[in-house]
Amino acid sequence: MNKVSPLSAEEKKWQQNFERKLDQVGGGSSISTPFLDPRQLDLAESVLKQRPNLSYTVYGGYPGAERNAICIFPSQHKSALPAVTAVKITWPGKTDELSHRDLLGAVLALGFRRDQVGDIVIFEDSCAAIMVDTAKADYICTNLLQVGCLNVNCNIAEPDQLPLARDDGRDIKGTVASLRVDAVLSLGFGISRSRVVLLVRGGVVRVNWRPINSPSVQLKEGDQVSLKGRGRISVASVEGETRKGRIRLKLKKYS
Repeated sequence: MNKVSPLSAEEKKWQQNFERKLDQVGGGSSISTPFLDPRQLDLAESVLKQRPNLSYTVYGGYPGAERNAICIFPSQHKSALPAVTAVKITWPGKTDELSHRDLLGAVLALGFRRDQVGDIVIFEDSCAAIMVDTAKADYICTNLLQVGCLNVNCNIAEPDQLPLARDDGRDIKGTVASLRVDAVLSLGFGISRSRVVLLVRGGVVRVNWRPINSPSVQLKEGDQVSLKGRGRISVASVEGETRKGRIRLKLKKYS
């Protein structure tokens, strides 16, 4: 059995705040959330499923977005998507001269909170797209002139005009002794199992967006495992056993 932690105090507080915000929806009013990470989205939807008088839409700019906003409205009203658009950023030089962290840091330095910024997708031609609330896009385009030591150009772009719906994951194949999370993380990130154990106990590993506290958590196909500061992996497929009884795995790694 997976030893997944119950709701943390922080998660309970977040969910309670979200429930209070829902009381603002009524009559002709609707509300939109900031960008939610997958765990927050899960918490929000668990509350919304208990509110049959409300309907909602989820949108992060493109299909498969990791961070999404929710638009919530009375169930009898016409649906609408959250106001999300893309800021397209281009720079001179090579694509890898700027990283996801560089771009996020530059936007946050303009005074934005993390939940005001959605996914950041880097393309192969020295450009990237940052998903933001439509109302914030002009400000970013006007004020984001430099990232690191590189001058950048910013323009507002419709997300559906960008090649966003693509799989950026890198395939990793190998074998593990078991489907324990410490074994799978060791394969996916190239670090020792003893190191993984310390990371799990340090609270920086999540399975399907929930924190875990045991390195013996058993994984299955489709599970997502994130390591804070290093990215995440998904168990793409379990491909049988070797003659020595080890399990063949195919993972997808996302930076």
